[in-house]
Amino acid sequence: MARSDTRYSVYPAPKATEVIGDTAPALNLAIECWAALLARAMADNARRFWNVQSTHATGKKEDMYSLQEWCVLADTLREVDFDPEFARPSELIAAAVEDANKLENVGSKWFSMDLPPEEYSEVELADQRVGELAKKLRELDYVHAWAVILAVRWYWDHFEEGVDISKDAWWTMAFRRKWAPERDTRPPPRLRRG
Repeated sequence: MARSDTRYSVYPAPKATEVIGDTAPALNLAIECWAALLARAMADNARRFWNVQSTHATGKKEDMYSLQEWCVLADTLREVDFDPEFARPSELIAAAVEDANKLENVGSKWFSMDLPPEEYSEVELADQRVGELAKKLRELDYVHAWAVILAVRWYWDHFEEGVDISKDAWWTMAFRRKWAPERDTRPPPRLRRG
């Protein structure tokens, strides 16, 4: 991976520097290794989370291009903090999605279909879809769960720049790579502490 001249400040936890070292080369290598793992996991996740929706008139199933599940994840995880020390972040993500559906009805917002009410129950459909999503989330390993978390964080860091939650494939690396060169007027990245 080519190095850039851009400088960033990082504030790793002492536990992290005990493992990887505290020199700039060690931190750079750790970031590059983690980024390589995350890029692969994001590609896997883009294929894992998708929706097939039956079109009422034809009965034909059409791919909803992942938007529904990713929109549920974005709405659910917006304000949730995750600790890298927790070994099963997938369980936390799944529980957050289930709770958001129970408490805020997030499933109905994104999983509703334009079908006559006598043909399906919107609540049952949302609960079923949320259950399927939670099952997929629980099957994620550590890096794939973090790929979900970081994709959602990326969306919320960029939504004011015009990323459309319900139209853009914002969870994919292809979208990010395309987005970055088009956004030459972006403000510098925000640093988060702690």
